[in-house]
Amino acid sequence: MSKTVKIAGAQGFYGDSPMAAMNIVMENAANYLVHDALAELTLSILQKDKLRNPEEGYAKDIEVLAKVLYPAAFANGMRVVTNSGGLNPESAAERVKAILSKAGVIGIKIATITGDDVLNRLGELQEAGEELLNMDTNLAYSTSKYPPTHANVYIGAQKVKDALDQGANLILAGRVADPCLTLGILAHEFGWQLEGNLSQEQLNLLASGISIGHLLECGGQASGGNSYAEWPMDYKVSNLGYPIAEVSADGSAIFTKLSSQGGKMSRNTLREQLVYEIHDPSHYITPDVIVDLTSVEIKELSPNTVLFKGAKGKPRPEKLKLTIGQMEGYITEQFFFFSWPYAYVKSQKFIEAVKEIWANLPVSIDRMQFDLVGINGIHGSAAPEIPKAYLDNLNEIGIRVAIKHKDERTGKMAIAAITCLGLNGPPGVISIPGWGKMNRAMLSLWPTLVPRELIHEELKMHEL
Repeated sequence: MSKTVKIAGAQGFYGDSPMAAMNIVMENAANYLVHDALAELTLSILQKDKLRNPEEGYAKDIEVLAKVLYPAAFANGMRVVTNSGGLNPESAAERVKAILSKAGVIGIKIATITGDDVLNRLGELQEAGEELLNMDTNLAYSTSKYPPTHANVYIGAQKVKDALDQGANLILAGRVADPCLTLGILAHEFGWQLEGNLSQEQLNLLASGISIGHLLECGGQASGGNSYAEWPMDYKVSNLGYPIAEVSADGSAIFTKLSSQGGKMSRNTLREQLVYEIHDPSHYITPDVIVDLTSVEIKELSPNTVLFKGAKGKPRPEKLKLTIGQMEGYITEQFFFFSWPYAYVKSQKFIEAVKEIWANLPVSIDRMQFDLVGINGIHGSAAPEIPKAYLDNLNEIGIRVAIKHKDERTGKMAIAAITCLGLNGPPGVISIPGWGKMNRAMLSLWPTLVPRELIHEELKMHEL
């Protein structure tokens, strides 16, 4: 019988519930757990942590996982691969080592992968002739007027493979691109070549590995969570079973979930996840290979058992994506709710008063916005116009009042200035407590490209 390897998508984001992974561990249902913790916003959050404490900057849920999940996984011979190292993989490794040591766990190798964080190298890269052109506007980074919060390159699977080749039980990486976590596992298990002059067959294998990683990376999203494709949901979502891929050396995979858990694994759920965050299905760009998904086969073999195969590969891109986070200022927001009768008319009178009050404040407000919950709170100006007869008969309506500004004091003053409308404004109003305490950072992204030869990845091994 040909060799297969079982990989579970155990985490879809920083803060995801560990219960699905715990169930997989308890049933010993996989060889590897892949925890994907990073997004652009996450990196900015981690940078704020690191500024407060240089020993932080990693996804803190690894501390809980190190207490309850990792020891059980290691006891079952499972290996864990994650990019939860964030902006500080070395510190993350030391923290996990301390927790595992206290629990009496020994004989474990922890690998860290760094080199993706180039926040302190932005000047160096520009001096080397890299303009770091914005991929959306084509402007040089030197034109940006906002300070950077983080700068991370999406790196590939090679160091993941190397770490596993050296016996790592746990990998705590920085910004290894989401699907490359899984590709590194498969390259290790099946001896796939990641670099050099690759044949079409080899490129197809890498494309398959990336596709499988992409299907796993969002955890429960591939097994019925967050799904329109299976709407209305005829299954439980309170105990969603996360996806498990049993992968063969030819790059094909059988996707399942635990039968003891909720959710649903179907052709629909996999198709929906497959196109998630994919701009061009014929040209999905990743650090290790460009993937053509247009000829894949997704076939339901039986309930909760789905075959995936057929991805095609193209040579990897010459450059790697670099995302620079930027601090644009602050958002201050507050919610107000008006009751029947005349809820909509009241909301408009209230908005008019807020605008007039703010126009007379001695502060600078860069932008103000008023969203009506249930009317245009999500889609804004793109929402279709609602008939007046409907608006006049609403039981209640909510208003999100928000401003963008550069000084935290502006937010406090702006909210304080409209508290009087609780008594002086339209009747039938309530609000959420917390006046003036809702300033939060407003972050933006500068997407660009950088030659891969300028990025120096580093692998370190730590042993218990």
